[in-house]
Amino acid sequence: MYKVLLVDDEAIARMGIRSTFEWEVNGFELVGEASNGQRAMKWVESKEIDILITDIAMPVMDGLELARRTREICPWVKVLLLSCHSDFEYVREGIRLGAFDYILKPMLSAESLKTVLYEMRHSLQKEKEDHRILEQYKEKNSADPAVAVMPLPLPADCPPPDKSLHQRIVQQAVEYISEHFTESISLQQVADKVCVSRNYFSEMFKRVTGHNFIDYLITLRVNRAKELLQNPTLKVYEVAEMSGFNDTKHFSKQFKKVVGLTPAEFQGMPRR
Repeated sequence: MYKVLLVDDEAIARMGIRSTFEWEVNGFELVGEASNGQRAMKWVESKEIDILITDIAMPVMDGLELARRTREICPWVKVLLLSCHSDFEYVREGIRLGAFDYILKPMLSAESLKTVLYEMRHSLQKEKEDHRILEQYKEKNSADPAVAVMPLPLPADCPPPDKSLHQRIVQQAVEYISEHFTESISLQQVADKVCVSRNYFSEMFKRVTGHNFIDYLITLRVNRAKELLQNPTLKVYEVAEMSGFNDTKHFSKQFKKVVGLTPAEFQGMPRR
């Protein structure tokens, strides 16, 4: 059983979450409830929880501070943040604190809760297996200092967020890029839009999409150019401008790199 702590200052909200999901049938145990972060600390300090579900806006100690303290004491604990507010600043702070996911209370349902809890369980199982393998390897090689494994410590103030939150941020970025790729947008501009640093966003985007930002942007623009070049009346420089390139030479170079033909050659091809 994976042990879950539920924290919300509204008793009716706790009751709703408690009754929404069949905990024990699905391999989870609700070990405690609290009305604020301070009261929740006794469970955290006992180090006997695996999952923390907490509201953000609470008196005495809010959910973000509780998440921070939980990470310090129990770094393995998966944190699910709940809020009535869609302010992305909360998500940004949740990322910094290493939260697993973030759900708006109006969107919370048995299905959404089940999905996140199953993802948390899978992550905990994988970490446990990874730890077991690492311990076996360390034990096997402990006699030889030259091959002993020394795990690198994580920065205390910036634990890595889990995959689901990464995907949510990148999805927001992709939606923004899709709406603005024909404009003069930059990596910094998109990073600012999703409220994370430029370098952090660049790494996150590559990890989730498999492409770096520039290549992704160029591919979108070239695909738009291919559509526009179907019109024989448009000039190459016009297509370049309409697809987001501000330099015709650069456009022609990138187009040939992706398509294998120059824009003029592509436009001159016979159409069915």
